[in-house]
Amino acid sequence: MLARNESHINGLKLTPTWLFLVVLFSLASSLSLQAGVEAEEASSPQEKDQTAEPPNEPSVASTPDSEEPAVVKTFLKDEVHIWMSPFRGSSYSSRAFPKYVIPFTLITGALIATDHRTSELLPNTRDQDIWSRRVSQVGAPYTLAGMAVTMYLVGRATGNSKARETGFLGAEAIAHSQIVTLVLKTATQRERPLDFQAHGSGGLAFGNGGNSFPSGHASGSFALATVFAYEYGREHRWVPYTSYGLASLVAASRLSAQQHWVSDLFVGSTVGFLIGRYVYKAHHDPRIDGEVPTRAERLTPTFGITAHEASVAWNW
Repeated sequence: MLARNESHINGLKLTPTWLFLVVLFSLASSLSLQAGVEAEEASSPQEKDQTAEPPNEPSVASTPDSEEPAVVKTFLKDEVHIWMSPFRGSSYSSRAFPKYVIPFTLITGALIATDHRTSELLPNTRDQDIWSRRVSQVGAPYTLAGMAVTMYLVGRATGNSKARETGFLGAEAIAHSQIVTLVLKTATQRERPLDFQAHGSGGLAFGNGGNSFPSGHASGSFALATVFAYEYGREHRWVPYTSYGLASLVAASRLSAQQHWVSDLFVGSTVGFLIGRYVYKAHHDPRIDGEVPTRAERLTPTFGITAHEASVAWNW
């Protein structure tokens, strides 16, 4: 019983109380990123105008000749920012905390409490397991990293700054999401559904030596999807639907393959989305954006009258 109720990390014994605190701290680190973004968006118009000006120094993503130490330094700085977010006062604004943190906590708790029931809703046949595992390979870390690197190389070879930045920020978002996910997996040690059933474990499967909570496939997929959605969503409205649709398909395949509980997928997807959004907001270079017309500009026609003709056009 003692071995089942306690977890060990490099010889350090973690009681369920300490385990719970570590999980809360890790989740708060990611959720606080959303609060920080909310605080920035609520800044005064003057501050927004200042931040909209081209930066004095190009971002790492927009300078293909940047030295490796600069890339590593930026990555480590972001990683520190992610884990230190809970200690910043701006992370607990009266607007963002009840809007994001409280609903997330309630939903996660409800999903964990019902994980056993939801895991039995599917038939869980052998064919289901085989096809689900094949689909889930799309969201494997090495597959996602390959997509991001390919995007970066294509953008660099063709001189497409947006594609280059998308690949670079996508790779960074994937890496950050996997680090956060790994820490949570090590802290919670939750058994996967298949192992849980095979061992006949009781309780909520936490602290049983597994690596189920949260889903790394879901966090990585949503991190990359979020970068794509923010980079191309304004010009191409189908990109967010496609990106998040594929990420959701990956997450669903992990459930049908009995590799994750529903709560694993929800938390992983949330962590991935928040990290992807943070990376984009922190490092996107606005100079690579073209002049994209607003919805009002799209609907408002432009009239032209000359001595020989009259014209009307819409800016799509």
